[in-house]
Amino acid sequence: MSCYQQMDELVKEYLLFRGFLGTVRALDLDLKSEKDKAFRPDKIIDQFVQYISQYDLVGLREYWNHFDQSVFERLDQNFMPAVKKMENSLLRMYLVNASTNGKQDKVNEFFDKLGNDLQHQIEWKEWFALPFIKSPEDNPAFMVYFTRQWQDTFLISLHNLLAVSFQCLPQPKLTSFNEEASRITRLQAENEQLKSKLARLNNGENQDSTSCNLLSADHFPPGLDLVDEFYLIPGDTSPADNHSRSFRSFIRGFGTNNGVAGSSSSVPDVCKRGGPKGN
Repeated sequence: MSCYQQMDELVKEYLLFRGFLGTVRALDLDLKSEKDKAFRPDKIIDQFVQYISQYDLVGLREYWNHFDQSVFERLDQNFMPAVKKMENSLLRMYLVNASTNGKQDKVNEFFDKLGNDLQHQIEWKEWFALPFIKSPEDNPAFMVYFTRQWQDTFLISLHNLLAVSFQCLPQPKLTSFNEEASRITRLQAENEQLKSKLARLNNGENQDSTSCNLLSADHFPPGLDLVDEFYLIPGDTSPADNHSRSFRSFIRGFGTNNGVAGSSSSVPDVCKRGGPKGN
């Protein structure tokens, strides 16, 4: 269960405790229809694939536009070309699926609806010939898109894009609950270890009389409290998230002619400079 799903359950538990049944019902309805899928990239990928497999072009475009406007816009502008290439690859995957399954009407529908928007984009120049090619999977211009390797690589790249983009979203304070609880539990465990060690030393376990004398309170400088010394030990900080490195790898591996490989000598910060915009 993701962090956000846990927060949803905690909120529902509180609402039920308070007797806000109408609010709980409204929350359940919103959760069933939410597009962000608790910010889980795997669930979002499943939804994209479902639109493609059902030949739902309208739903596919609306779903992409949702993330394009609410999530991808928080990325640094230098990454916008990569986001655009990802959108093109998503639409191409729709065409490939329709062509593979003999849905020529869906292929024609695609160009009828999007032809005016795509005809001026050089990336789509060759694709307007797709409806007139008998076996596009054998055509040098299209065969790579019909391979399982290209499709899997694209979905992995889209997963990485979503995962890193979510890191640029402003996080509500409630989501820090798990991290804070883990930190407190870790500090309590460390405190118990230190107390046990101190107790063994004070009891003189495996210590000679000289060592015991050194541990007596008389040997501490005036005003020094041993408990305070342990209290000043800083707790561990949480490890840094490694999604940005995954995204850098994604950017380097995305951008060639077939839309799945490329190079970049320098990768700037992922999020917009100056911090993400608030909701």
